[in-house]
Formats: sequence, structure tokens, C-alpha cells
Amino acid sequence: MNTPQTLMASLKRLFAEHRWRISATYLLSTLENFFNLLYPFATGMAINGLLKDEYFGLGLFLGTWMLHLAVGVLRQRYDTRVFCDIYAQLASRMVLSQHRAGVATTQIVARATLSREIVDFFERDIPLIITSLVSFVGAVIMLFFYDVQIGLACLALVMPISLLSRHYAKRTLHLNTQLNDQREREVAVLESGDPSQIKKHYNLLSIWQVRLSDAEATNWGMIESAMIGLAAWVIYRAVNLDDAGAGTIYAIIAYLWNFVSSLATVPFLVQQLSRLKDISHRVHEATDSALGDDDKF
Repeated sequence: MNTPQTLMASLKRLFAEHRWRISATYLLSTLENFFNLLYPFATGMAINGLLKDEYFGLGLFLGTWMLHLAVGVLRQRYDTRVFCDIYAQLASRMVLSQHRAGVATTQIVARATLSREIVDFFERDIPLIITSLVSFVGAVIMLFFYDVQIGLACLALVMPISLLSRHYAKRTLHLNTQLNDQREREVAVLESGDPSQIKKHYNLLSIWQVRLSDAEATNWGMIESAMIGLAAWVIYRAVNLDDAGAGTIYAIIAYLWNFVSSLATVPFLVQQLSRLKDISHRVHEATDSALGDDDKF
């Protein structure tokens, strides 16, 4: 049975081997998200300023956009090179290690593919977590800046969504285990050439994938349902604030969307973490060898 310690050990060792290159990608990602966070504030200043024939806010908006563009292009070009290189090293080491350990070729093929998920976690999921955290924390801070009651209303949703996500995590871990069990049988099934077994195999893959999708959709729908009521109240509140200009109202609503968007990613992130836990359980011995124990090759 997989444990969080196994997962964390594998991830820590992968990060330790490539810590400077990976950290550079995350620094760029964080900086990119900081500029994203500034957009509503800068846009609000631009609107309020132009209504008074003042242009500082417009300059701030354009400057933010240009800096964001430069950082975004650099980050996209750099992180693709970093993570493609990491995967090439990890996969080749893992395959050699498992060959020497006498693991069946069918399992090696499946696990070589699954090992890509561990690299994807660093390349795709951690930046998404960074984006969600920056959007969540930044949006809440800015909403408190504009109105304390709006900020408190947003925070009130955190606890029920956390409890909902905990239940969802257990469900998706079970479903991902079943799905990956079936994937590891794929090469053997195809080699058998048995039409009934092949059909059964792909039907089972479809069933587990549909169940995962249904679970994610249900969880997302419950979160979105809570957001509908919050959004209606925040918009009403923003419009009725004393001395709120058009730019201020726009900024409040934009930060509300940032807050909502950050929570909307929770089901996807929980599902990905569950996938990673199961995959780590399957490949952690080979991964541990691949991440620096060359004597085992």
C-alpha cells in the first residue's frame, strides 16, 4: 500500500538532484503570477484615472502587461527544456534499473510511461498550485483592502470546501489505483491477441476514466454552487459601497473571479495528487535507484 512518505521521498529526491533548475522555473512562474495579480488593481486605477483625465494608471497597466509578457515568454521557453531533460534522465535510469531487477517488460513499459507523471507534477502541477495559491491569497488580501465584509465572506467558504476535498481525495485515490492496475496489464493483453480480452481491457479503462471524470465533475459542481451565491452577494455589495468608483467596482469583481478560479482548480489538483500517490507506489523503488543510487544499476 502506498504511503505519503513514499511519495514525498521520491519527490524530494527528484527535486534535490535538479533543485537549481527547477527552482528557477518556479521563480519565473511566481513572478508571472504576481503580474497577473496586479492586473485588476492596475486596470481599476486606469479606469478611475481616465475618468479624471489622468494617465498614470494607464501607464501602470501597460507597464504591467509588457513585463508580464517578457517573463511569460522566458518562462515557457526555459521550463520546457528543463523538464524534457529531467524526464529523459529519469526514464532511462528507471528502465535500466528495472531490467537489472528482472521486472517484466510489460510492467517496465507501463511504468516508464507512468514515470512521466512524476516529472509532469513538477512541470505542470506545482506551477498550477503556485498559480492557485497566489490567486487565492492575493485575491483575499485585495478584497479585504477594498472591503472587510467581502474578504470575510470569501474566507467563510474555505472550511467546507476543504472538508469536501478531503472526501474527494480518498475517492480519487481508489479510482486511480484501479485505472493504473488496468493500464499495467495493457501490453500483456495486446500481446495475447485475444479479441474478448482486448475489448474487456479497453472497456475497463473507459469505466474507470468515466468514474474519475464523474467524481471530478461532481466535486467541481458543488464548489461552483457555493460560488454562485457568493458572487451575487459580492457584486451587490461592491455596487453599494460608499464612494466606489467604476474602476474600484471592476477591481473587486475581477479579484472575486481570481478567488473563484483558484478554488475551481481544487478538484483537478486533488485528482492529480491522488494519481501521483498511486504512481509513486508503483515506481518508487526504480525511481529511488534512478535518482542517484547508480551502484544498483
